[in-house]
Amino acid sequence: MRRLIGWTAGLVGIAALARLLAARRDRTPPPASPAEDPAEELRRKLAESRDADAPAAEPTRPSERNESLEERRARVHAKAQEALSAMGDLEGPT
Repeated sequence: MRRLIGWTAGLVGIAALARLLAARRDRTPPPASPAEDPAEELRRKLAESRDADAPAAEPTRPSERNESLEERRARVHAKAQEALSAMGDLEGPT
């Protein structure tokens, strides 16, 4: 008799859980329509900003800057040395 009560209680619990999950699934909002999709709006804004910035963009190639390879290496080396000294200053005494 105890087994029958145990099985019945288990089945009632499983049925209650199934109803709870079904009710939760019904409450989820439908997906947004493409016109309301925030990702599409952000992509559109990004494309507009890229179009607006294109003429004002700074050249990045050394040939466009009239900079030789040695000059570029020296500039990058100096920047790296500054970063290393800044990291050394952060370390403090050891």
